[in-house]
Amino acid sequence: MTNDDLPEELTCPITRTMFRDPVMVVDSGYTYEKSAILSHFELNGAKDPNTNCALSDTRVVTNWAVRQIVQAWLDRHPDVTPDGWDSRELLDVLPQLKFATQLHILRGLSPTLRNRWSLNERPEDWKGVELENGQVVGLELGSIGTQTTAFWAQLKSFPSLKRLNLGGNEPQELTSVPAEIWQLTSLRELNLRHNRLTSLPAEIGQLTSLRVLDLQGNQLTSLPAEIGQLTSLERLYLYENKLMGLSAEIGQLTSLEKLGLQGNQLTSVPAEIWQLTSLTVLNLSGNKLTSLPAEIGQLTALEELWLYGNELTSLPAEIKQLRSLERLYLSDNKLTSVPAEVWQLTSLKRLWLRRNQLTSVPPEIGQLSALENLDLRYNQLTSVPASIRELRARGCNVQLGNGVMIEGPVNSDIDVLRLWRESEPGLQRVWQGEPTDWEGVTFNGDRVVKLNLSRNQLTSLPAVIGQLTSLTQLNLERNKLTSLPAEIGQLTSLEELSLGGNKLTSVPVEIGQLTSLTGLFLNGNQLTSLPAELWQLTLLEELSLNGNQLTSLPAEIRELTSLTWLDLSGNQLTSLPPEIKQLTSSLKKLYLFNTQLTTGQLDAMFGQPLVSRNGKKIRHTKRKRQQ
Repeated sequence: MTNDDLPEELTCPITRTMFRDPVMVVDSGYTYEKSAILSHFELNGAKDPNTNCALSDTRVVTNWAVRQIVQAWLDRHPDVTPDGWDSRELLDVLPQLKFATQLHILRGLSPTLRNRWSLNERPEDWKGVELENGQVVGLELGSIGTQTTAFWAQLKSFPSLKRLNLGGNEPQELTSVPAEIWQLTSLRELNLRHNRLTSLPAEIGQLTSLRVLDLQGNQLTSLPAEIGQLTSLERLYLYENKLMGLSAEIGQLTSLEKLGLQGNQLTSVPAEIWQLTSLTVLNLSGNKLTSLPAEIGQLTALEELWLYGNELTSLPAEIKQLRSLERLYLSDNKLTSVPAEVWQLTSLKRLWLRRNQLTSVPPEIGQLSALENLDLRYNQLTSVPASIRELRARGCNVQLGNGVMIEGPVNSDIDVLRLWRESEPGLQRVWQGEPTDWEGVTFNGDRVVKLNLSRNQLTSLPAVIGQLTSLTQLNLERNKLTSLPAEIGQLTSLEELSLGGNKLTSVPVEIGQLTSLTGLFLNGNQLTSLPAELWQLTLLEELSLNGNQLTSLPAEIRELTSLTWLDLSGNQLTSLPPEIKQLTSSLKKLYLFNTQLTTGQLDAMFGQPLVSRNGKKIRHTKRKRQQ
């Protein structure tokens, strides 16, 4: 018998085969094979296949009348198996009715679920319900909190349950795990994170099918020995508990691939962990580890090793055996050096070493050919080897921190600028393209003669700046400099130096070597004194010291015999040295606004209108500025 011989009322309009699981679309009243109509809705949206009209509701219900007619037809034709059927039986709908009934019972036992699961929805559509072949295999019951014994017992009505989420969320948190949970032996994933569990019972060992156990964010101080019975476990998360140690039985979890122990109080790691040779991720960050044993080298499958936020002072040489390692996080420890063996980890893609006590990095770091991210910030480095430049050329994101120079030959002024740019994020933003086109840089041939780098948030100057010996003008105003390197004294061609609006608390004595200087602008810093060597700059014509914290000036100011413009405003001066009167033959403008000097003091000293006596601002000449 062919499909053409079947009664039309027993044939699905979509499949053109006899109904085996007939359901009626509630909104249109038409009947279809269940799998076919559900596939139609998924592909075409809420439209009825017969009418092509939009539906306001895609719910379907079993058409019992059609089922009875089909069954009667089968009874009259005992030797016929309809086309497309693998047997003569209609599909069983009782399991579906059973799961719905059990879910309704579970809902009725919990006020939380009565609010969460609406009766206007089908149980299979309830949030957190996961079905497979008509069986409940997953329940998301996060933040369910304390429930009745009857509620927990009802979970046993789902014998196929594989995934159960009981994660907490204040104030709905569990203080203990109901005994009924340990009887759900089909569980493969159990989430108990963010509750207030202080211990686990021995019965946890009964969940031998468990693949994932999430216990992070509780108050566990230890684990029961029975944890070792969970030999199928692949992922174990124990972040942010209060573990001070681990039972030796953890070494029996030989299927474990990911182990998270971040944020506990571990001072050592049991030797048994090094037996977990299937581990690909091990997170021991945020503990109190001071060392690692040589056995760590046994974890040859390890791809990620998280150790930041401990008290490590060194690493074992055996770390070189972790040839599969791609990510190594060592930030926030007390490392003073990195063993050469680390540079043999040629699969390494990410290496974080920030906030340690490193004073140097070996050239072998360039051997990390797969490296994509290197963080060396907040150490005690002043320079790093030239191989860092090679890493960057290969596309590695290298973070050095301000003021850390990359070593290498410096044969030209362009080399100096490039080295400076590499160590200073502020310059990396403004210096793009070829050095000869860089903003604020003026060349004369191949020598840099002027630099205007104001307003770039520079925090330091590199020592290598001293090699720009043809520089005549240097403008570093309105940055964030707190000091100057001694090498600035090597800029003996410098005629104008602008350092206003920084955070300088002192000036190096080497400034006295800038004997060509005619303009020095130190206004708006935090200077309380000046080096004696400054008064050796006898060609100085303009000197701005306003807005500092000077309380006095030395008699040696008389040596500045070329001075025509002097601004001392905004300091804490209560007197001036008598020797300043020796400058009156050259001095044309002297500014003393907002000091503690009195008009009487000034009249007695100068007797001529070099300063304002009535508090009104004096018009002053424009000082030379670099272009």
